Amino acid sequence: MSCAKKVLLTGVTGLIGKEIIEPLKNMGFEISALTIDENNPDNGVNWIKCNLFDENSVKQAFEQVKPTHLLNFAWATTGDYLSSAINFEFVKAGLNLLKYFKENGGQRVVYVGTCFEYKFKDEPLKESDPVNPQTLYAVCKNSLHEMAEEFCKINNISFGYGRIFYVYGHGENEKRLTAHLIKTLSNNGEVIINNGDLIKDYMYTKDIAGGFAAFLNSGVTGTVNMCTGRGISLKEYSTYIAKKLGKEKYLTIRYEQTNQPPVIVGDNSRLINEVGYKIKYSFEQAIDEILNN
Repeated sequence: MSCAKKVLLTGVTGLIGKEIIEPLKNMGFEISALTIDENNPDNGVNWIKCNLFDENSVKQAFEQVKPTHLLNFAWATTGDYLSSAINFEFVKAGLNLLKYFKENGGQRVVYVGTCFEYKFKDEPLKESDPVNPQTLYAVCKNSLHEMAEEFCKINNISFGYGRIFYVYGHGENEKRLTAHLIKTLSNNGEVIINNGDLIKDYMYTKDIAGGFAAFLNSGVTGTVNMCTGRGISLKEYSTYIAKKLGKEKYLTIRYEQTNQPPVIVGDNSRLINEVGYKIKYSFEQAIDEILNN
């Protein structure tokens, strides 16, 4: 018997994508995932060898799966990704996914964006707030959002767009804040936080993945912020990790001048009240889990 809900995933081996499998399984999805990797875990996923930038490969994947749902996590988020020309390739790939999704009877799409599309302000950012992307990465994300939404509207496909704020989780790149803190402090290395008073909205990858699974499974359309709705200063964030490791003497907090926005916090009312997702982890619980695994 074929499953009524068949989802095709991209970017599933990434920091957030790898956490999406279990929540989708629990919601009754039959899961297929595009990958360029040779070796993939035996976790009940139908792994399909596919280069996202090879249009014929993508076409064949959609004809094989004929998914009812599409969740697109794929994007470059390491190295010089903020200014890299590869961002244009992901826009093109994102549009190709929609083309073949439509041709094979797809019904529901969720794409993934970033809080850096917004025009920042000191109050929590709402989905209705104006956008003002300042990097090529954010410009391309926002452009794909606008084109994808219009494509889905014309073709009667349900479209959702989740804007992620700040992220932490298992297996982070060591240049990211959380992994850098844990690795350096654990080895008795000094960590200097130059802007301890900056306030950001950090969400655990397991909650982000859970939120996206619930979003995909819902009928909610338009933009939804993927965030906790609460800010934490870099001082508070870093100090908690240092204390848990017993390495406070290796942490230095400074308050240097910066052009960065003093506050980047999202309003998650749509996620909680419309999507119906309940955040499962506090910051303390999430960090404790990361440190204990």
